[in-house]
Amino acid sequence: MPHARPHDTHDIVIAATLWLMHRYQQTGCDKLARMVELHLGWMQDRANHPVLANACRRLALEWRARSGGESSSTVH
Repeated sequence: MPHARPHDTHDIVIAATLWLMHRYQQTGCDKLARMVELHLGWMQDRANHPVLANACRRLALEWRARSGGESSSTVH
């Protein structure tokens, strides 16, 4: 029986961040906003990995647009 391919942590964090951003846009929930900030911070801390660096920049820009620029821990 074939085994499922293990997911890369980077892919999981990126997908989770996108989902949280989408849910925040639907609800405006402060708790979701904080979770997005935590995910962006995690990616920023590991931005020496090329996939994460690119995703972090892209998601930080998208987050600023969705959240009205209130983000404090996004990449500058």
